[in-house]
Amino acid sequence: MSIFNSYLRKLLLVWLVIASFALPVPYLSQQPGPTFNTLGKLGTSDFIEIRNAETFPTSGELDMTTVREIGGAQQTITLGEAIFGWIHPHYTVLPRRANYPDDVTAEQSRTQSTRAFASSQELALGAVLRLLGIPFTESIYVVDTIADRPAANFLKPNDRIYSVNGLAVFTVDKTIAAVRETNPGDIVTLTVGRDGKTFDIEIPTVPAPDSAKAGSIGAFLTSEIESEIKAEFADQRVGGPSAGLVFAIAIYDKLTPERLTGDAHIAVTGTISTTGEVGAIGGIRQKMIGARAAGATYFLLPIDNCDEAIKRIPKGLTAIPVGTLAEAVAVLERFKSDPSGSLPSCSAG
Repeated sequence: MSIFNSYLRKLLLVWLVIASFALPVPYLSQQPGPTFNTLGKLGTSDFIEIRNAETFPTSGELDMTTVREIGGAQQTITLGEAIFGWIHPHYTVLPRRANYPDDVTAEQSRTQSTRAFASSQELALGAVLRLLGIPFTESIYVVDTIADRPAANFLKPNDRIYSVNGLAVFTVDKTIAAVRETNPGDIVTLTVGRDGKTFDIEIPTVPAPDSAKAGSIGAFLTSEIESEIKAEFADQRVGGPSAGLVFAIAIYDKLTPERLTGDAHIAVTGTISTTGEVGAIGGIRQKMIGARAAGATYFLLPIDNCDEAIKRIPKGLTAIPVGTLAEAVAVLERFKSDPSGSLPSCSAG
């Protein structure tokens, strides 16, 4: 009987260990995702089609890089998936809260990600038009609000924001920055357009998720560009703002006579603003791995991601940091004219 009981205890222990791997944990896993050549086609459609402007032939490959994420807002992965991600050389496991506030629902996260992706396309077009000296107008709109945050009581989707505390705002970044300049507990005054009417709304601020000293109201914003020139994108069914830079480079390449990428295979990541600033992104490790696996030998990334990337650059990939769209264009023009010349690089050699 004692032998039988010992066997049962061991069997129970094994069962408990196995079962523990199925337990949900508040983490998410990031893995390399697919790449898309923005100068080519997606299925039978051009990845990017420009309307109402003269366009020029392009060459080479200019890849948009992505990250496959398991878990997310108010979603979990299992302990087994977390352990596997911790030991896998190409995966990164993060606390869910690092990317998603607890009060953001999965549906809100998907909406925000989808609108951020669409916004990155608008911002990319604006950045190129500004660089080429082509006039356009930019408008700021509310996408959604976060439950239990002040904006939920005052703002509605599709509200247009004209100013913050009397300061006219024309970009999403400047709108957010103007709110963050307030102290938590202050009242911020937004001039808003809704249903054909314009009026002021006073909204109390709360601490921002990443800083107890910066004000926040809990609104997701997007930007819309008004221009005769239009850029239409094939449906990639991905989200987030980090493709802004690659979209801008691709649009610029199509609108200018020189084949900017030459015959090179280049991958790109980074957000973009209509003033041309390139912003940092997440998942840099997975994007570099995905880029190299797809055959890219050069990888343009935000300069603010360089310190993170420097120890993780795959063999055979040159990581080139840029801070603006103009810098990215200049780097590619220099590379095309002298492929063996020196380029700025995150690598030690």
